[in-house]
Formats: sequence, C-alpha cells, structure tokens
Amino acid sequence: MPPGKAFLILMCAALTLSGCATSSWQGIGSAKLSVDERTLTVDVIFGAPDGSPQLCDRVTDTELDESSSQVVIGILVEEDCPRQWPWEEPVYSNLVAYLHPVKFTLKRPLAGRTVINNTDGKHVRIYPGERKSG
Repeated sequence: MPPGKAFLILMCAALTLSGCATSSWQGIGSAKLSVDERTLTVDVIFGAPDGSPQLCDRVTDTELDESSSQVVIGILVEEDCPRQWPWEEPVYSNLVAYLHPVKFTLKRPLAGRTVINNTDGKHVRIYPGERKSG
C-alpha cells in the first residue's frame, strides 16, 4: 500500500473515533428524598463545549434495585462532546454547569433503608425533601 494511502486511512480512522460517544456510570454522592419518601432525586451536572449552548451529555439508563434493607441506584451518562483527537479529553466550559435532575420512584417508602451507589458500593447521603407550606 502506498504510504500516502496508509496515512489517509489512519487519519480517517482517527477522525471517526474522535466523534465517538463514551458511556459511564456516574458516582452518586447525595440525593434528595421526597416528603412521602417514595422519590429520590439526584442532580447530575452536565457541561457544554466552549461557545456552545448544546449539552453533550445525556442520561441513557438508570438502575434501581430495592431490597428490604437497601436501595441501589445508578445513572449511566453518555458523553458525546467533540474532541480534536481521540486521545484528548472533551473541551468543557469551566464557567457553566447545568443541573439535570434524575428521579427514582421507589416501590415503597425508603423508611430508613440504606441507599447505595452502584459504581462503588458507597452510601449515598440522603437530604430530606422540602415541605410545602400551605
């Protein structure tokens, strides 16, 4: 194969890979619990590329596994930010972050059960929901 053609094929492969999305389970440190103890809300922080209003992250899956003693939760996020080359990290704006609430509806109230993060098995800190005055 001529050297110029091999280089062209290599560059096309690199450009194709640079647009690939990656998915990962997010670490969850805390969640808000609704007053009725049936909904957990986790705020996931998304970024956007510099100069772009379009987010390049999105939730593609969630995990909720309940037992009598614990609740395991997880959030799978796909990152699809543009990259210059496949080995570079996505370019985010350090000044702008967007909160994206992810809700988990429990089959029964939490009632003292432990909430666990599916990525590392650590406890998720639970904050009480706000009561509406009225």
